[in-house]
Amino acid sequence: MEEEPSSQSASSNDTPRHAEPPKQTTMPSQDPQNPEQPAEPKPPSKLKRLWTKLGLDPMTLKLMLKGSIPPTIAIAMYQSQAVAAQYSTIGFLVAITSILGFAIMPRGKFLQTMSLNILATGLAAAVNLLALYCITQARLHTTPAGQPLSGYNSSASVVCAVWLCVQIFSVNALRAARPQFQFPAIIYSIFASVTCTTAVQFPNMAAAISFMQKLLEAFLTGFALATGTNLFIFPTSARSVVFKEMTGYLMCLSGMLKAQTAYMQSMETIDPIALRHQREEEQRESEQDGTKKKARKPAVPLSSPLATPASLKLKELLGKTVELHTKLHGDVTPAKREFAIGKLESHDLTELWKMLRMVFIPVTGLSASMDLIQRLAADLHWADKGSTEQDEQIRHEAVENLHFLMKELHTPFAHMTASIDAAIMHVLITLELVPAPKKTADEESKGDQPVPGSSTFAETYQKQVNDFYHSKSITLSDWCREHDIDLPHDFFDSTFIKPEHLLIRDEHKRERYQRQLFFTLYLEYLSWRAGSAVLDLVLWADKRKQEGALKRNKLIFPGSKTLYKWFWAVFGREDFSKDGSYLAEMDSGGSEATYLGEDFMRRKDPEHLPPRNAFERVGESVRKLPRFFRSDESAFGFRVVCATM
Repeated sequence: MEEEPSSQSASSNDTPRHAEPPKQTTMPSQDPQNPEQPAEPKPPSKLKRLWTKLGLDPMTLKLMLKGSIPPTIAIAMYQSQAVAAQYSTIGFLVAITSILGFAIMPRGKFLQTMSLNILATGLAAAVNLLALYCITQARLHTTPAGQPLSGYNSSASVVCAVWLCVQIFSVNALRAARPQFQFPAIIYSIFASVTCTTAVQFPNMAAAISFMQKLLEAFLTGFALATGTNLFIFPTSARSVVFKEMTGYLMCLSGMLKAQTAYMQSMETIDPIALRHQREEEQRESEQDGTKKKARKPAVPLSSPLATPASLKLKELLGKTVELHTKLHGDVTPAKREFAIGKLESHDLTELWKMLRMVFIPVTGLSASMDLIQRLAADLHWADKGSTEQDEQIRHEAVENLHFLMKELHTPFAHMTASIDAAIMHVLITLELVPAPKKTADEESKGDQPVPGSSTFAETYQKQVNDFYHSKSITLSDWCREHDIDLPHDFFDSTFIKPEHLLIRDEHKRERYQRQLFFTLYLEYLSWRAGSAVLDLVLWADKRKQEGALKRNKLIFPGSKTLYKWFWAVFGREDFSKDGSYLAEMDSGGSEATYLGEDFMRRKDPEHLPPRNAFERVGESVRKLPRFFRSDESAFGFRVVCATM
């Protein structure tokens, strides 16, 4: 891995990036007179291709095995006579609650959820004991004297139905209002449903208390199985999950930059008309071959005139990166709350996640260039020949300008991408997220290229970022020379006063040139901004290493502020702020970016003024009742009641 940036830089300097050397290197292998040539690699077996298609990795298999262990133990131990006699006919609930314990969750999130599950079970036992008392009293007061208390009793059934409806409605309305109570609400609903559907058979409180004791033991036994599995079988902490996600996140960002460079390379010699003809021919052949089976869907959509395999790969990486970004946004907070043994503390996770988001923004902004180019090509009909000679000339000139821009940007982007890739590897090695590569014997072959993990890497990388920033003047000079614009020799050192001879009289031509120039400078700025954000990450990692934070493991306690937020997040709304959330900005279109003060955060009621005395405040409290029953949470609870009954 240490020599990877060097090889990329050498290839960009010695040979053009748009050449195809792999096709030439495979030809000598076909010469039978040269047995020393390596043979072509064997194609993978069907089993390996199937395994790759499924996308299963060892971690996923461990989670699948871990999730199946608690119910398997619950069913297996029920084969014992002692266990069957202890749990009677409700032993199946042990397996159900062991699954609902979600033993596959990380340790910190599991312990929080399990604590809420136990509280919900205890509350359900207490409330349903009161319900059983009301049911048995209804049976006692409506049974004629001298008649047995067993058998069907309509009054007891009605009371039982009322208790069941009220409990199911209340707990599911709470579940809709507070998502962190989702699993406790499910467990409470199961407890109430089993109790109220069986309660009509109890003649007195002695039988009801005996049943409640067995039911409580069954639920707690399932929780115990889930807890033991989570803590002792493939134990996983929230911090380890976050560190693995951050490693994959950085790898995805680096892969997006490489895919962006490959996309620029594919745009250097692209011919939209030839590409459209090629796709139409492929689609025609696939339709002819699909007489007996369904026609195969084309790999590249026909609606995109400049869509190439490189652009499809870039979109795929963008989707994976956004998905991982969203997952990290929800997993970092539980990791900060966890008591663990490690090196990086809770505030380190906060700083690291903040800097990762700063890298994410310009990298995803670079991918937007693909949409800009494709939208421009679709609007100007680059894939169609012009109806007149002038239209064809304009189309040809626009395509040639695209080729020129991509060729000019490709080389600096390739160098910057290689540098950022090495910097990301340096961060991963410094923070010990990936093992350091083994040192090779030939250290002189590296030359001046930075070595990820070394103490002098940050200084070398900072020089590369600064050189890229100053190289923008070279790109601008080449662009002006291509468009017959003569710049003064002191143009970049002078003031912002525009020289008179640079004024373009043709308004349409000036607007077209401005679009091209601004697009070029925009891409270069985003690339430099991504390199600067990675530089901040490199400097922070080196700083934490110099401060001794990565020398040895230590017992890590979350801060008082984190614990305070954790406590209130259990019973209130989760404290996942929308600041810096990429998906929140996409959904809202940036409408929540402006903060207008606390007074504007509350929704005003134009039909009611704020209360001014105690009587009006009591009236405001009464209005909360109909407001609750017309809320979405109340509607959800009512739907669950209808489904339950």
